[in-house]
Amino acid sequence: MMHRMAGIVLVVLCLVCAGCHGEFDETKMRLTTEQVPIHLDSEQVTLTEVQVSCGVDKDLWDAPVRVSVRSVARLHQEARDLGFSDDVQIGEPGYLLPYAQVRGDFMLRVENLLDTKDGPGDGVKTVSAQVRAKINNDCFMGDLPIMGIRKGQFNPNIPVALIFVFESGDWKLDHFVH
Repeated sequence: MMHRMAGIVLVVLCLVCAGCHGEFDETKMRLTTEQVPIHLDSEQVTLTEVQVSCGVDKDLWDAPVRVSVRSVARLHQEARDLGFSDDVQIGEPGYLLPYAQVRGDFMLRVENLLDTKDGPGDGVKTVSAQVRAKINNDCFMGDLPIMGIRKGQFNPNIPVALIFVFESGDWKLDHFVH
């Protein structure tokens, strides 16, 4: 009788634990997103004017040069080594802040979780959040906001959409929606 009761307790505990691994909440999303570097491929981040000036002073890029209706600050190798992959754009129509493209593995910080939805598909969650990329340089102490996308266009006012998948018994950040 004791062995049977112990067996039932063990089965119940296993079922409870199995349910815990599949749970997806804000804490799980933050841990999954913030604990290891995440590969970003051509994401746009916004910069402040102070950060742009600091980048010029620290030889990360050239001083901005006017090109048509916007200005461009050409990247130096030091900026590429930090993960910047395209020149800094300043004053482009539709963008209030300067921005640049990043590519590589970055630590991320979730600033604000806005929404979580099931799907698309089984074992998939779509999360809308304000997310920042950490760049290891004195010019970027506040981390850089990553732009979301709407109708195929990067937009600093749109949260990032993240896709999480449940595989091998745990939730993993799969990709950013583009």
